[in-house]
Parts: sequence; structure tokens; C-alpha cells
Amino acid sequence: MNYTGNIWDKDALKNPETEYQTLLNLLRQKQDFAMLFVRCSPAEGEQIIKRSITDTAHRSINVLRLDQPIADFYEMLVERTDLHEAKVLFVTGIEEFLENKVDDIADSSLSEKLEHIPRPLAHLSLLQSKLKEKFSICFVFLLPLFALKFFINSSPELFNNSVEVFEFPTDMELLRQEAFRWVGGDRYEAYAQISEEERDHKYEDLQKLIDAQPLISERRIELLLEQGGLLVAGNRCQEAIANCDLALQIRNDNHLAWYNRAVALDLSDHHEEAIDNYRQALSYKEDFYAAWHNLGTSLSMLGRYEEAINSYNIALRHKPDYYYSYGGKGLVYSVLGKYEEAIEHCEKALALKPDYVQGWFSRAYALESIGKYGEAVASYDRALEYKPHDHQIWYSRAKALEHWGNYTEAIASYDQALEIRPDDYYAWNNRGLVLSRLELYEDAIASHDRALEINPDDHFAWYSRGNALSGLGKLEEAIAAYDKAIQISPQETQVWQNRRLALRRLGFD
Repeated sequence: MNYTGNIWDKDALKNPETEYQTLLNLLRQKQDFAMLFVRCSPAEGEQIIKRSITDTAHRSINVLRLDQPIADFYEMLVERTDLHEAKVLFVTGIEEFLENKVDDIADSSLSEKLEHIPRPLAHLSLLQSKLKEKFSICFVFLLPLFALKFFINSSPELFNNSVEVFEFPTDMELLRQEAFRWVGGDRYEAYAQISEEERDHKYEDLQKLIDAQPLISERRIELLLEQGGLLVAGNRCQEAIANCDLALQIRNDNHLAWYNRAVALDLSDHHEEAIDNYRQALSYKEDFYAAWHNLGTSLSMLGRYEEAINSYNIALRHKPDYYYSYGGKGLVYSVLGKYEEAIEHCEKALALKPDYVQGWFSRAYALESIGKYGEAVASYDRALEYKPHDHQIWYSRAKALEHWGNYTEAIASYDQALEIRPDDYYAWNNRGLVLSRLELYEDAIASHDRALEINPDDHFAWYSRGNALSGLGKLEEAIAAYDKAIQISPQETQVWQNRRLALRRLGFD
């Protein structure tokens, strides 16, 4: 599916470094009980733990890696007396090894709410008061759940003020929308390519055809679904859902109407309802492989990975050459940290369709996650052969090169990304960070300045600019930049520390 701009790009603007600095400052400040949730891949989680231990050397940080089933997190922790003195405790694996389901709750309304959020969140919400009473620990739960912030923010009554959420968007998540393909009109792909004005004219033409049909007719259903595809191509998902509802009023057993309604819900981030709609479609057409595939993707977004893999497998049973489902399995295995298996499934998809851009992208991500940066870059290059003007591929390639230590080529890759989308202030800022690594401070400052032209309220860009100025020895200007960062975000302890260092170098104690 070719998407309409902001569906693909919205997550690309999130900067993991900014999120990490915010998390780090909170870890430095917390002196008593807190419960933090960090959404990240397993590989990213290991990097976060490693960096946090280094950057908070004065604090007592411990790591609890769950590697076997547990029935109750609180009871298990009480027995682990070796962890009780920790000030910060990172916890991994709870989504995989927690056995308990949330049962037998006296409050029926609470029980109903807990049924609709992932099991680890439901379990921990019930334990929160017991953990707070027993332990003065800042718990940091690392979870690979796509919609973590959504679940917690949608039920604030389940958690108290001690809970905060941090999200580290992975490149793999930027591919998730690719699964949701509108079915029922072979012109949909063309609709995604035309201008908004052209779509408006086509919408009016289709409406005239719809109005000319009998109120109850198969042709009216077809036209409503085609118009729905046009609406989704223009990112007008709620109107598309309304079109599907009109089609279902004519014939409630139309599997395409249920499926397309689910697609619009998925693109609106209403994955639970989308799952119900895919199941409705499958109840009328059991071998509908596209619905099985999308059902798998929706389940994976809610952290229901085993169900997702099963759904992809059913899609492949009905259509063994459906490369999208191999790609979907690759995505899930990467989220689970099973990168070798992820690569294997990506390669199965690519054997079926060598120009499958998302397959090359997914393969690159998995290779990057196990430190095979050269192979990852080569995989990004294959994706670029088929889609040379894709900002996100160039951006991700730059990050892989940066991790590989190939800073000069990383800058060139950021330049390519910025040529395509010059308003990406994070790409400008990241480019500046790489230039500072090469001690090209003047160029780094210019890059940070471009970021700040686009977003003058980004404290991390001001902080990075201050560091580059400090590298040049322009300490007074560096302090002014740090002051801007502090004005925007005064709780950033690292900024204060670097400002103090600059003052000391100027002779002020």
C-alpha cells in the first residue's frame, strides 16, 4: 500500500535520543517508588540499560531479566532479597513469562477495563499499591508493546501519578501500516497517488453514481466500497468507516465491507475494534488470506505476538506465496528479539518478491539489531534500488552507518534524507551530532541551527548546539545555548552539568 504522507512519517520524527535523555534525568532524580514503562525492542532495551548504568554511575541500578514463568511479580520480588537495595530496577521479559491472567476481581467495572489492556499492564496495575508500600524502588519495565502509551493513557484510573511512559520508536514500527491494504477496488493504488483536489473530484463523481443506484443493490455496495478506498487514500478514515456501514446496511454478510471497515479502524489506531471486524469478515469467508494477515498485524500491535504469528501462518496456509505474511512474521520476530528467525522470514518474502522494499527494510533492521551493520547497510541499499526517494530508508541507513562508525558516509546519507524532506529537524540535529564526533564543530553548529529554525523549542537541539560551541572553545555562546535548553526544559540535569563545566573552564567555580 502506498500511503498518504503523514501515516508513514509521523513516527519518524520521534527522536530516541531525546526520549533517552528525558528518561535518564528522571532516573537521576527519583528517590522513592516509581513505575516507569519503556516501549522498545529487546535490542534497544539492552542499549538503554547499558547507557543508564554508565550515565548514572552514582546510583544503585540492578537488572531483573525474567527467563522463566512467574505467577505473581510481587511474590517473586519479595523472595529476591538481592534486589531490595536497588534504587532503580530494570525489568525485562515480563510480557513473555507472566503466567497470571486477571481473574476474580470483585469490582466488575474494573475487571472489564483490565480485560482490554495487555496482561502485564493489568497485573502490574493491581500490584502497584503493594509494590509502593514494600519497596522504595524506581521500577523500569521494558516492554515491546506497540500501543503501550495508548493503553496506559486510555485508562489513567488504573495507575497513579508515579507512572510514566517512554517510547522508543523502532524503524520496524514505521512499516506497520504497510499491511493494511484496502480490498475491493483495483483503482485504490492510483487513488493514493493523485492530488487531494483530484480525489475530491473523483469523490463527487462516485457520489453521483451511488445516488443513481437502487437503495438495495450489489452495485451500490461496490461503489460505496470504492469510494471508501478513495477516502482512505486521502486519510479520511472516519468517512470511510461510514461508507462501510452504509454497505453493511444493505448486506450485513459482505466480507469486503467488514474487512475494509477494519482497515480504516486500523489506520485510525483502533486496533481492538479492527480485530473484531476482521473476525467478522472471516466468519463469512474463512479463506480470506488478506484478512488473516491484517488480523495478525493488529494483534502484534497489541502485543499479542503468538496469536499474530498463528494468524500469519493461517494466511500462508491459504496463500503460500503471500510474501506480506512472511514480512509480518519477520516484523514480529524482530520485536521479540529473535533476529535470526526474522531475517529468515524476510528472505522468504524476498525470494517470492525481490522488489519487496519493506522486506529489505525489515531485513536491514534485524541485521542492524545484531550488530551486522555492513550487511544492514547493504540491505538498505537494495531497498533504495527500488525506492530511491524514500526519506525513511535514507534516514535509517544513516543511523546504521553511524552505529557502524562510518560517520562520513552517515552524514552523506542524512544529506540524502534531508534533500527529500528538508523539514526533518531531527535529521538535521542527528547530522550535527555526527559532525561533532568528527570534531567538525562549525558544520555541526550550522546543522543544529537548521534544526532550530524548524523547531526552536527543541531543548535537545539547543543542548547539542551548546556542546558543539564548547568543542570550539566558544564557552560564553555555549552557556547561552545551554540556558536556552534549560529555559525550555529545566529538569535536564546533564545540561546543567555541562553548563557548570563551561563556567569552570571560564574560571568561575
